[in-house]
Amino acid sequence: MLPSEEDKLRKWLRSVPYVNHERTFQDITRTLGFYRGLVVKFEPYVLCNGIQSKLVNLHGTIPVPYKGNTYNIPVCIWLMDTYPNHAPVCYVKPTVDMQIKVSMFVDHNGKIYLPYLHDWTPTQSDMLGLIQVMICTFGEQPPVYAKSKTETPQPTPYPTQSYMP
Repeated sequence: MLPSEEDKLRKWLRSVPYVNHERTFQDITRTLGFYRGLVVKFEPYVLCNGIQSKLVNLHGTIPVPYKGNTYNIPVCIWLMDTYPNHAPVCYVKPTVDMQIKVSMFVDHNGKIYLPYLHDWTPTQSDMLGLIQVMICTFGEQPPVYAKSKTETPQPTPYPTQSYMP
């Protein structure tokens, strides 16, 4: 991260009452240094109670090996203001030409469910570990697949409804 980007991130983190600004900052910068397909964003997030809050997220792609190829899987990792005491909230964010593949790890909205998230402990869990678990899990069960290209229907050369006077 460039120093100007680090300053911007520190400012964002101070604008939200994160319980541990320094740990959050360190985890984000280490993760961005390792996974170049991710960028940090500061955006509105709607909480379970309907309240909207501006939070930091990591948005972009992670490299997932699958059957001899590497695929860039689009994800969004939201850091709640209680991070690192509570696990991030993670989503697969399919592009327009992708479809979510529902599994025990990803629901129809793209929300990610992993044992690593469920068993999150602030002293032993971090974003790098989380992304490594995502990569391993998605390498075995990809969370998205390419939408099939549907052909445009050809007009029927004859009437589809009969007309009887």
